[in-house]
Amino acid sequence: MKKNRAPYFFAFMMIVMIFIMITGTCMAQSSSAVDEQEYRTKANELFAAKDYEQAAMVMEELLAKNPDLNDQVVYKQLTHIYDDYLFDFDKALTLYQTYLDHFPKGTFSKDFRDRITYLEERRSEWQALRDFRSAQSEEDNISIQQRLAKVEIILSKNEQAAIAPEMHIYLANKYFEAAEYQAASEHVQDYIAGFGKADIANTDQALALRLYADILVKQRHVSKAIRTLNQAIALASPEDRFNYAVKKSELVRHKNMMVGFIGCLIYYLAVVISLFPAKFWKYFNASHYFDRLAKPIFLLALTSLGPILILKFKQEPEVDPRFFLWLLGLSILSILVIKLLAPLSRITGRMVFVSLSGLHMAAALFMAHYLTVYSGRKILLNTAIEADRDPLSSTFRILLWSSGMASLCIYLIFSFVYSKGKGND
Repeated sequence: MKKNRAPYFFAFMMIVMIFIMITGTCMAQSSSAVDEQEYRTKANELFAAKDYEQAAMVMEELLAKNPDLNDQVVYKQLTHIYDDYLFDFDKALTLYQTYLDHFPKGTFSKDFRDRITYLEERRSEWQALRDFRSAQSEEDNISIQQRLAKVEIILSKNEQAAIAPEMHIYLANKYFEAAEYQAASEHVQDYIAGFGKADIANTDQALALRLYADILVKQRHVSKAIRTLNQAIALASPEDRFNYAVKKSELVRHKNMMVGFIGCLIYYLAVVISLFPAKFWKYFNASHYFDRLAKPIFLLALTSLGPILILKFKQEPEVDPRFFLWLLGLSILSILVIKLLAPLSRITGRMVFVSLSGLHMAAALFMAHYLTVYSGRKILLNTAIEADRDPLSSTFRILLWSSGMASLCIYLIFSFVYSKGKGND
């Protein structure tokens, strides 16, 4: 009996057709993916070459060929070019809206809605906004002073515009970078004055206040800078508050060190100046004094210059020997002053005189430390700057403390010796 092979034939043909369709679909998808990658590569090359118009055209051609392209990054790149480089705000608005139509809950939907609101609210100021953005984009072509002058002119014509705060904070940052602190202070204060008038986010307000604190430190208004940082901490995001608190603690420490330095300087000078009304200079005998001072000066020089030689021998990196030089100079001056003031011990008594001498030398040590070691590690403030805390080497620390303590001991011993004799000559 002959078998009916027709069903097998039709089944075989169906399998072949399905295979062909799947293969064709895969090939088409593969070809489409290759085309998309070629467009992306070409657009990226043009963008890197700063040919923004051609880069935008390539991206738009990709969208035209694939109107249902499910790639949010393409819209992000395209709007970035039109908004931030070509300043074609009409085109940017259209693309923002197109993205929202395709991806109402997309990754960039919130940012794009904010940009739409921003541009619509400033529609009447688009030309000023273009001029401002254009001046900002010329960083590689003109000097910072020329760029700032351009922005100043634009700002002078748009003082009451909604974009004025943006120009104020831009100028404040750039003037700060250029170390023109007075101009930076004026612009950041204008920006801060608009907190209640303009719609400025709390985080932006905190950044502005931090910049103002940086400027105040440069102008040596540390107390005011601390108060400004307190305001910034209240407005900052939780993740930024810690950094602001660290900066504040450094400023408080800086203020305390400055007050300590001023106090030590006043005390040190007061002791030196007391030589003149007390007329202790009449006891001065050059040859006799040089004989009595030679030994302590030699010992002080040994304790100050010895560490410098050790550090040079060990080739310690980034070592600043100024502390030891300052210490040597102040120590020699101090030992001379105490020798001249030795007759005062007849009135005060030996222990009081030695104690006052110790305070005088301690003031010299603190001033040397403040002027060199602390000043080299203190806060360095700018738009992107945190506290500079390059650690001192252990060798330097040991030599610093050893030299300071040795100088203080030498000073106390000889102040005791000078006050010991009856005539104190």
